[in-house]
Amino acid sequence: MRVSIFNDVIGPVMRGPSSSHCAAALRIGRLARDLMAGAGDLDYIESGQSEGAKLVLGGGRTLQKTGGFFVEPTIFDQVKPSMRIAREEIFGPVLSVFAFDKEEDGIALANDTNYGLTASVYTQDVNRAHRVARALRAGTVSVNCFSEGDATTPFGGFKQSGFFGRDKSIFAHYQYTELKTIWMQLT
Repeated sequence: MRVSIFNDVIGPVMRGPSSSHCAAALRIGRLARDLMAGAGDLDYIESGQSEGAKLVLGGGRTLQKTGGFFVEPTIFDQVKPSMRIAREEIFGPVLSVFAFDKEEDGIALANDTNYGLTASVYTQDVNRAHRVARALRAGTVSVNCFSEGDATTPFGGFKQSGFFGRDKSIFAHYQYTELKTIWMQLT
């Protein structure tokens, strides 16, 4: 996030779900990936704290009376690119915030990972949106929103995200086919 707009944008998010627009969109779902009470996500949260990231929201288990398979929406600030929470995919409600001054620095931060499933760009400048979306190494880039699209748009990641194919759309069929070209002289 650009330093010049950091407080305006991240402030309402860091205030948590009591913010009006955050509360309307907040949904806490069961961690289907890790039914050990979110142990994987709690490990990431502990790692972020021990490596020096600033925990600004959440970070614990919640709704334990319902079974304990829930982790609070969690936000870390002052995250460094070398930290585990910056290097690995966390499939839980954990947001790592990076600050940068220049657009190219933000692109470099976003691309400095082994993963590239999705990315989001928030800007009012349509030229910047196109420029940054092209530069990001992610299978899906959303602008001013978060979306996987629909059944007509391909979905899949770059680098180590996904399975090196695409779900949804006509492109999903390609993972089940092998193309071959045969040249034959008939004379």
